[in-house]
Amino acid sequence: MHPLTLLGVGMYGRELPNQNGAPLRLVVPWKYGFKSIKSIVRISLVSEQPVNSWQSIAPDEYGFYANVNPQVDHPRWSQATERRLPNSLFNPNIIDTRMFNGYADQVASLYSGMDLRKQF
Repeated sequence: MHPLTLLGVGMYGRELPNQNGAPLRLVVPWKYGFKSIKSIVRISLVSEQPVNSWQSIAPDEYGFYANVNPQVDHPRWSQATERRLPNSLFNPNIIDTRMFNGYADQVASLYSGMDLRKQF
């Protein structure tokens, strides 16, 4: 319900292909891309937090919320910096990772009272 979220129906001026979530894909810009809904089949309102695929497969690697948080490293690499496009082997265009993918001013209040190191 946040105003920054949107349902995508296209990409690069074309209809969204199946492999990218056609016909609808939820876009949540402050989260890692893998946390965006790929295909909407049904919507269920539940009383408890569900276990998602990433928690089942690799519970130590990605938290339920999967927010972009440069202060919480992935177990196998640092998330303090990122490579931005365009980049190349000789010009990698590395910048400091911004909290919530640069949307901290707009979305930090959604996570007030949470320990973002524990609930990442």
